[in-house]
Amino acid sequence: MNEVTNNNMETLREGSAAKDKRSETDVTLEDKTLVEPPSALYTLMVEEPAQSDDSSSYSMTLSEFEEDRWYNPTSFSDDAAEIESIQRLIKYIRVGNQTATAIALAALVDYNLRDESTQSIVINTGGTELLINLLETDHNECRHGALAVLNEMSYMLGTRRNLTNLGAIPILVKLLSDRSVDLQILSAETLANVAKIKKGRKFIRKAGGVKLMVDYMDVPHQVLKTESEMLPVVQQKLFSLLCNCSKALWSMSKSDKNKDVMRRSGIIPVMAKLLTSVHEDVVSSIMGIIVNCATQPVFRTAIKEQGMLVDILKLLKSPDIEMMNNAATVTFNCAEDPESRKLIKEQGGLNSLVNIVKVESHKCETKLMEAATGAIWKCLMNPDNVKRLEDINGIHVLVKLLDSDSEDVIANTVASLAECTKIGRNKIALRAADGLVPIIKLLQDTGHERILVNVCRVIDNCASDPLCMEQVVSNDGIRLVWSMMKFDSTLVQSTAGHTLVTLLKNTKESSDIMRSLVTGLVMLVDLLKSHDTRVLAAACAVIGILAKEPENLAILTDYDIVQRLSSLVHTSNSDLQAHLSRAIGSCCLLERNCHTFGRLDVVLPISKYIHSNSDLVKQNVTFALHGLSGDATNCVAMESCGVVPFLMETIASRDPDVQEASAGCLANIRKIALNARRLK
Repeated sequence: MNEVTNNNMETLREGSAAKDKRSETDVTLEDKTLVEPPSALYTLMVEEPAQSDDSSSYSMTLSEFEEDRWYNPTSFSDDAAEIESIQRLIKYIRVGNQTATAIALAALVDYNLRDESTQSIVINTGGTELLINLLETDHNECRHGALAVLNEMSYMLGTRRNLTNLGAIPILVKLLSDRSVDLQILSAETLANVAKIKKGRKFIRKAGGVKLMVDYMDVPHQVLKTESEMLPVVQQKLFSLLCNCSKALWSMSKSDKNKDVMRRSGIIPVMAKLLTSVHEDVVSSIMGIIVNCATQPVFRTAIKEQGMLVDILKLLKSPDIEMMNNAATVTFNCAEDPESRKLIKEQGGLNSLVNIVKVESHKCETKLMEAATGAIWKCLMNPDNVKRLEDINGIHVLVKLLDSDSEDVIANTVASLAECTKIGRNKIALRAADGLVPIIKLLQDTGHERILVNVCRVIDNCASDPLCMEQVVSNDGIRLVWSMMKFDSTLVQSTAGHTLVTLLKNTKESSDIMRSLVTGLVMLVDLLKSHDTRVLAAACAVIGILAKEPENLAILTDYDIVQRLSSLVHTSNSDLQAHLSRAIGSCCLLERNCHTFGRLDVVLPISKYIHSNSDLVKQNVTFALHGLSGDATNCVAMESCGVVPFLMETIASRDPDVQEASAGCLANIRKIALNARRLK
């Protein structure tokens, strides 16, 4: 037996030596046949699981898609000696005894197994299946050697797919529970590589690997607070296992189903504990997991309740760009609720975010800038954070970001300015920073929906400031906002409509501007065919303003505006009811329209608006009733609907326009009643 073993060892040494003697003559096998690289590889075909088996809201990036598709290395080494040497090692692994197999595996590990050509030889000779089989043996050295080889190979895409298709994942998960910590470490590292493909993540979850890895991440406090080189050997191994498990779960957390399993396995308190570690690589992996998990409300709540957000905000000052980016991304995701926004302010998070976007070198870090500006935008939904931004002169900082190459950065920036300009003094600050004009120009320079919506919001907010209004008019802002009502997005259309109303109310040349918009009235009438109530409400709001101009009203009437508005009166949407009432009231300025509305049975449904729970509807319906009361038949119908007591209440309104409309309607009804009595 010893003689056979010695012979085997001698042969293996000869084979290994051939690896470093690449200039020697061609090496032949025992049958004297020259080794030639095969022309094609054996491709193992395994049926893919149905897409619905692992549904996830996670959207794959281009690199993720490349990893997920089938990949099989096809290039071979030009060195026949190397090919023969690797094939000979595979042969000894297949037919040798345990000792020879262990030696052959040790020799095989010496090769560069992350090289595509080397892996091609191993795969072509059936080495992958052989190595997987060795993982289930009772011989510890063979298992360790085979796993060491597979671990090195798993850094290539082809082997990840191969291991998944050949059923290696349940075996690797089983090795996580082995008594040998070294095997656990190698197994976790291999699973971390396999978890980079979608199918691998699913199989790891189904094999129960998530729970095991979460348990191994819960290491003693001493391991987290002591530098790795200062740890005892046993704890160093625990640390290595922790690192590999956290990397695996980082990839696993890309799937919603995996996130749920991780949460049920108790990962939340473990993540909170690991965030305080002195080991940057551990914190980096945990932050990667948190970034993926923070898309779910339950994780965001846990991040806040477990105190993780405080530790994450500290990482906004990290010198590492990736760490800073992850911290900004988590802050962006967590700043959804008022409590988190308040906590971010208290911990100085807004200052840190503004400092990030101020740094000139960060502007080329697109992901970081998108995350940081997004977090700033969410934070500014809290008025206290707006005040804090004023204190650090943040509006000037935001204006400088309007020329970014990233549309998402611009969208977040404009959204932030929309929140700021709700306060009067910030409208002046925006104008002082020369920010309003470039914002207006964005209406013609981009088709990004979120940018256009928030540009309209900024202009709407600034319209109450006379000097801002001058800039809007002089830069053709009203026409540009009007053109946005032709945009494909219903959200842009509705926002632009309400902004246009505000602009027309605040401009001194409203009559001239309204007459200049006459060419777009057909488009405005067509918007009343929309199925979106927001668009309908916005269109009615614009009509309520434009129809006050006689020339516009005449054109609108020719395009059947009365019929279009009449078809909407049965709506139950309070916003639409309010603006529709205004539009009907304005259109009744043309006497024949008043009669047509009555003929189309508008009076009864409009009269029901007086019972609305919305104060805005109750105020605006007085304008519709006043307009409709210009027709005697309509007055009779309104009185029978019981509008008189309602009008007696609204005539005491604090709004003089509502008072006037209520009084006018009552006067018309009273006039009809007096005439009826005289006739009797």
